[in-house]
Amino acid sequence: MSSLRPIGVFDSGIGGLTVARAIHDLLPEEPILYFGDTAHLPYGEKSPELIQRYSTRIARHLVKSGCKAIVVACNSASSNALQAIISEVGPKIPVIDMVTPVVKHLSHNCIEACQVGLIGTRATIASGLYHRCFNDLSSNVELISKATPLLASAIEEGFFNDSIPQAVLDAYFSDNTFNNIDSIILGCTHYPLIKSEVKNLLPSRVSVIDSPSIVAETLKSVLTEIEEIEHVSNQLEGHHFQVSDLTENFKFSARHFFGDDLTLEEVVL
Repeated sequence: MSSLRPIGVFDSGIGGLTVARAIHDLLPEEPILYFGDTAHLPYGEKSPELIQRYSTRIARHLVKSGCKAIVVACNSASSNALQAIISEVGPKIPVIDMVTPVVKHLSHNCIEACQVGLIGTRATIASGLYHRCFNDLSSNVELISKATPLLASAIEEGFFNDSIPQAVLDAYFSDNTFNNIDSIILGCTHYPLIKSEVKNLLPSRVSVIDSPSIVAETLKSVLTEIEEIEHVSNQLEGHHFQVSDLTENFKFSARHFFGDDLTLEEVVL
């Protein structure tokens, strides 16, 4: 099986580009096939059943496109559709989600009792997956979670218009829910785009977890284990970006992360 097959990465919009960029930085020789389901964003306000339907359809497309691994670069899909995606993909292609690697990382590093904050979409928080994973892996972690449903859409729009949604952030953090935490998980792949703004609203001791980098490291370990990692540059293999609705917002964002020399394509599944 050729290691030059692309890594499939998908999200509902631009958020997953933070994960794709982290993968590119860690594995620069690996081609990426990115799918942004911009016609159906945001996933965070959809029902679990609808998230599963969209996610499995995209996963099927990425497999048919020859991807050797699938990265679910969306917390809402990771929290509500992971098992359905794994069943759709089958046992031969690894699936990396946004939740498990981060929970394992924090559980390993929280040797003593610690409080971890979590912000995410309604779908992510309501799923309870982060809580269940921490309960399974560590008795030292107390998870304090809060749904921040307006943030993803505000970031999606604000990133394009160069207008960070500070008022939305201020409203979500004004009740001091996270005053005593040791670290915080940005439980949506859009949120790293406002990492510095979040950090400014928290005590200086609080660590903001870099979920995209943790997921990229997990992907590298998995690909190395199954001997599907590429070590030699192949200039013919570039990144390819597909969306269900090719918007100016996505064009701008993709070029911000990967430069002007990229392939953008609208694909209706």
